[in-house]
Amino acid sequence: MHKCGLAALCGFTFSATNEAEAGLFKNRLPQCAVVDKVVPNALLGKDKWGREHLRYYIAGRDTYDMHAEIWDNEFSLAFDTWANVTPLTFEQVGKEDEFDIIISVGSRRKEGFGKQGGVLAWAQLPSSKDFDGILLSKFDLAENWITPVESITEHGTILRTVAAHEIGHLLGLHHSDNRDALMYPYVNGALAPRQDDINKIQRLYGKPKK
Repeated sequence: MHKCGLAALCGFTFSATNEAEAGLFKNRLPQCAVVDKVVPNALLGKDKWGREHLRYYIAGRDTYDMHAEIWDNEFSLAFDTWANVTPLTFEQVGKEDEFDIIISVGSRRKEGFGKQGGVLAWAQLPSSKDFDGILLSKFDLAENWITPVESITEHGTILRTVAAHEIGHLLGLHHSDNRDALMYPYVNGALAPRQDDINKIQRLYGKPKK
């Protein structure tokens, strides 16, 4: 089953889909298997970044599935979806620069990876109300990553969908219990934050600057 694992800052742990969830969602692909539970609006966390400009470094790519330029562009478009609904701005930088977010790939089973149809990706969350550290997100090399256009004719996992979801975690959002939300733990076709996601992220960072 497709899952996203949410990594704790002090170590990588992954939750398993329980039997009740497996029965309830047997016809849906889970996007995330994480250590948190779905969070309604009333229980929205308050941990967030302490600044509005965030720099990300792409340390690894699945170049077997996608050219590096296309991989990077899909992440740029995914970050843009969050910039469009917040005052946040994002900048891709190189390894020689200072960065706040690291994006990479992996295949090790201890990280939950290595099996197609297992954990798709995972991400860390800010751990304070004024976070100023470095967070990591990784994507499974075992998956067949594709673009939205390729999904018309090719079977695979749309990178932009999962990237946008993991970026939501990197910004401080947990899973949503709204089935239409990008942050819903199961793949639902969302390529960008939907109303439930927008409401929650704006409670953390505010609305876009005019």
